[in-house]
Amino acid sequence: MLLLRAILILGLFTGLVKPAKSRWLVQKNSTIRIEGSTNVNSFCCHVNEYLGPDTITLSASGASLGVLAVDIERFSCNNRIMTGEFKRTLKYQQYPQLKIVFVSLEKVPAFSATPEIIRGWVEVDLAGLSRKFEVMYTSCRTNDENVDLVGSRTFGFSDFGLTPPRKMGGLIRVNDRLDVEFTLHLHQIN
Repeated sequence: MLLLRAILILGLFTGLVKPAKSRWLVQKNSTIRIEGSTNVNSFCCHVNEYLGPDTITLSASGASLGVLAVDIERFSCNNRIMTGEFKRTLKYQQYPQLKIVFVSLEKVPAFSATPEIIRGWVEVDLAGLSRKFEVMYTSCRTNDENVDLVGSRTFGFSDFGLTPPRKMGGLIRVNDRLDVEFTLHLHQIN
């Protein structure tokens, strides 16, 4: 029995054996970026610090559990007018948070030093609507206890029943398409 435990511990330490579940703490330096464009130029809105004490749990079956709640008030588009219009369009007064619920992954990431691409599903709650989307992730181990999980997906304002803003009598129009990327810096806690 002692030999079996030693082999299991050695396997977990070297990465040859995967635990049934692993828990990961979302670090403060995690970010979310939303890039879009108008008929005049492009813009980028971002949150550069994640303040929630959230964890993500991965199981051997590929299931992932966890919710990230991002305060829409924390978004900045590096332009006061654009930031205000972006927040108003997302109805932040009525629905102050963007929530990302991690539903599943096609497999548990290897979390090796070599980047790995994995497909998964999330449920996004925004402006009072909830939609399920497939997301492509890139995972990479940064050291013994930390990994980066980067997810990206193209969304539209229309996916959430929102109308892209227009200004100056419709002369400036924001396009419906938004490229979203979230970078989760994760620290293993078990």
